[in-house]
Amino acid sequence: MKAYETSERYEGKLRECCNYAARTAKNFATGDKNSKRQACGPDEKVLAETLKKDLETFTDKITEDNFTANQSAYILSNLLIFIFMILSAAAGICACIFEAYAPYLLPAAAVLTFLSLLAYFGVFGGTSKNVDGKNILATRSPEKEVKNRVIIEANLDAPFKRKFSPKATIILKAATLFGILLYFAFDIVSLLINLEELSFKASDYFIYISFPLALFAFIPLFISRSVSATSSFPGVTDNLIGCYTAAGALRYMSEMDLRLKNTELSVLLTGAKNAGRTGSRTYCRLHGEDDAKFNTVVISLDTIYNPDTITVFSSGKTTTNAIAKGAENAGVNILSTVPKHIKKNGSMKAFKKNGYSCATITTLEENYPAFFGTAKDNEQNINVKAIENVMKLVLETAYAIDD
Repeated sequence: MKAYETSERYEGKLRECCNYAARTAKNFATGDKNSKRQACGPDEKVLAETLKKDLETFTDKITEDNFTANQSAYILSNLLIFIFMILSAAAGICACIFEAYAPYLLPAAAVLTFLSLLAYFGVFGGTSKNVDGKNILATRSPEKEVKNRVIIEANLDAPFKRKFSPKATIILKAATLFGILLYFAFDIVSLLINLEELSFKASDYFIYISFPLALFAFIPLFISRSVSATSSFPGVTDNLIGCYTAAGALRYMSEMDLRLKNTELSVLLTGAKNAGRTGSRTYCRLHGEDDAKFNTVVISLDTIYNPDTITVFSSGKTTTNAIAKGAENAGVNILSTVPKHIKKNGSMKAFKKNGYSCATITTLEENYPAFFGTAKDNEQNINVKAIENVMKLVLETAYAIDD
């Protein structure tokens, strides 16, 4: 059976559920509990409880998993980069002033530069503090024996509030890496000159480069100061809408008194995506063994705002074929691109790593919209048609898997 064959009222009732999802998402987005929805923030928990109350009315079972996450605001790591780089620059400057100690100071500067490189790649952690989070799993049982599980997953948290735009942050991070590499080059060349292994026309003055190089140390300090670990952007498309779209799909099944034949249909709301995908990784750790007993497919909804740019990428041929069949039945066109941001940072990465059959549905393109990851990602970006297309695609895919 196809989802659109479940009732003569399919189109009207589905649109009603979509409108409800859009309206309630807007109410939450414009309320006073959406400014601290960062990973494991207080408003993330409010959203979890709000949706949990909704899901209790049209699912059979609610499971709540608690976890502890490292809040990835990357404040500490940037501070460490600053400390190591400024100490490295200080060692270079001291080598310039106290030439007799240069053979000791320059290797020390190289070691400090190496430590700053490790900090840049997160070896020492990117955390501000350990915080508590939760996942919500709401399940609607099938008519008969469970043979399949379809889990519609979405993220509860919103991006950390930052003073710089995503593009500006990328530029600053690139400048930081460039500065670290310059430090390395300076340390090595200066040491070779000091050991009289290298000589060129201006070699006697090369050590003075340590003074302007010190300026690069302040870039990661600016980055760390630009992040607020206690507040978030509105995060309406990223990913409030995904949560309400997932819940809306089960609302349709409940209000039409429908159940899949042999497929358990669930909504999984994971916390702390922006803290190393801790919520999705916690789910895999706690439920992976049980899910492996069935044909389990996880469909993640990530950044839904444009009905004309739906993109799907999946972990395997079987899931791809099921979604392709769902798209055909839903009358939804799927683009062939795979946005790098979602592939790198989305929940699917955790599920795929843990052996799940999984896919991500998104409308994010390679070129981000101007509002993405900023304060402008607000209720004005809610698009009911986008919600409807994704909801249709999810339901049709679930029915295709059930068949």
